[in-house]
Amino acid sequence: MLQEAQRRVGEFLSPCTVEQFLDHTLVGGFEQLGHNDQASRTRLLGSDPQALLLQALHLAPKLTFHSANPLGAAPSLDAVASAEDFRQRIELFHSRNYSVRFPELRPVSPELDLLARAFEVLLHQPVTTSAFWSRGGMRAPVHYDDHDLLVVQLLGNKRWYVSKRPSELNNTWKGIPGEAPQLGPHFTIDMRPGDLVYLPRGTHHSVDCEFESVHVAIGFTPLTVRDAVIATLDHLSDVDQNLRKTIGGRLAFQLIGPGFERLAPPALDAVARLSEACRTPGFLAAALQRRSARIAAALHPLVSPAQVPQIDRETMLLQAQSAFCHLTANPDKIDFSYPGGHLYIHRGAQESLLYMVNTPRFRVRDIPGSIDDAVRISLSRRLVEVGFLEVAQ
Repeated sequence: MLQEAQRRVGEFLSPCTVEQFLDHTLVGGFEQLGHNDQASRTRLLGSDPQALLLQALHLAPKLTFHSANPLGAAPSLDAVASAEDFRQRIELFHSRNYSVRFPELRPVSPELDLLARAFEVLLHQPVTTSAFWSRGGMRAPVHYDDHDLLVVQLLGNKRWYVSKRPSELNNTWKGIPGEAPQLGPHFTIDMRPGDLVYLPRGTHHSVDCEFESVHVAIGFTPLTVRDAVIATLDHLSDVDQNLRKTIGGRLAFQLIGPGFERLAPPALDAVARLSEACRTPGFLAAALQRRSARIAAALHPLVSPAQVPQIDRETMLLQAQSAFCHLTANPDKIDFSYPGGHLYIHRGAQESLLYMVNTPRFRVRDIPGSIDDAVRISLSRRLVEVGFLEVAQ
């Protein structure tokens, strides 16, 4: 729920507030967000981050690494045979001055998963998580990331060098590469456990460390002007068939010769139609509501039960910890968008559904609305099946 997401993110960001972060930090540049050695920040990978990372054997094919001062070629990550083999390969990376990046950590850390979900509830954007494990002597090359980062130091100290040059807010796709990035004038920040920094996408930076270090990076891209415009275009194309017509059947030929002028009239007409639609009261709001419905369904999925328990009118239900939904509707049906998909529910169950998504814990018999117990049980079962609700033990 929104209030729970605010609380969890607020604890993590403190002493920075949620309002400061959303209204000022995300539209500013690089910022140090302060020290906080509470468990909400320092124990995102538990009390022993190295042990947790070494247990993530399934991530071996997805690990990446970097170093500006390697002592030899990077080891292979092919055919890791056992936990001991995995540990030895990580040690080999470290002995050659490589920092190892562990991606997709949400399934192995419940605390990190809940924090990432809380950010998703606030931002209506997908959130990624990764950890970087380094040993002393490693230096990273100057680089930038194509998404915003919140970096929290969990173990050891690490020195960051962050460019003072404002980020160009690069798009995510790759263009023709230019010269190797240069750091130029920069800030120097010594990170210790509990420290947190924010780096906008495109911010050039580098790091080094004297001793062993583990930090976590939480990645996301807030809603951009481009995202909002795409949402309006998608929404208009749902109601205006002119935007769905084929115009590029001969594109392969047009790319090697004349003929692009044929594309201009329909493209200009579409831009004019979109401009007019965006001036219509309520159009932008509706477009962003529909966008959020699609985003919610595409988020890291909820955990569905292998078998749905027996449910009757006396069953106590509660919302799963990582449950989140976004509701939109037409005159006939409600689109219940949740992480992992959509349920389409008759509009007659609106009062009942609103109660279920806004009440953390309830009995089936307490669900209001002009429905009978059979419908209450059926609706409850559907929300348990997708992992939004759980049967209380």
